[in-house]
Amino acid sequence: MNLFSVFDPSSYYGFSLNWMIVLLIFLFYPIKYYYIKSGMYGIFISFSYSVDKMFSEIAGSSKLAMVFVCVVTFMYLIISNLLGLFPFIFTSTAHPVITLGLGLVMWMSFFLMGWIKNFNKSAAHLVPEGSPLYLSPLMVLIESISHLMRPFTLSIRLAANMMAGHLIISLLASISLISFLGFSSSIILQSILLVLEFGVSIIQGFVFSILILLYALDYY
Repeated sequence: MNLFSVFDPSSYYGFSLNWMIVLLIFLFYPIKYYYIKSGMYGIFISFSYSVDKMFSEIAGSSKLAMVFVCVVTFMYLIISNLLGLFPFIFTSTAHPVITLGLGLVMWMSFFLMGWIKNFNKSAAHLVPEGSPLYLSPLMVLIESISHLMRPFTLSIRLAANMMAGHLIISLLASISLISFLGFSSSIILQSILLVLEFGVSIIQGFVFSILILLYALDYY
């Protein structure tokens, strides 16, 4: 047993059941299929419209498909992140397998779309405007590496931020076994950290989806 063992998927009869949380999130997302219109439905729709409006202002009215993909990604990530804050629920977004799969697939889709649809504009991004001509080969190499690192930095950022909070909470929980003072301090600190993790869950989902949108606009 080690500190990172809390992130290990547990198996029952050969089935890794806690990976099912990746699919169970969809039970919460299309609320209109599972709930009668109520206050919760109104809040969800109002929040979705606000996010859609914010993304549309960044992308413009002609990029509605990109905005839709990024809004859905944002809603999926915050639901997944928030579910991971509940006890005994598997945190899927703390695993690079999930984040890298999501980031790499989306980045590759926009990357190929840009190069196939608008080759000249995509190639022009490899040499920044105003660069000396004799440095062009070096700039192409540096920019190519920078573009190829985007999905990895995007995915590792999300996984690392989600994992860090859970590890700190696990460390604070171990203090509670020392004494009554340690128990009281652990409860207070974990409560404060839980509020912080709530904000981190939403912010990291927003950062991931907004960067995906900016990358898509860069390649489009």
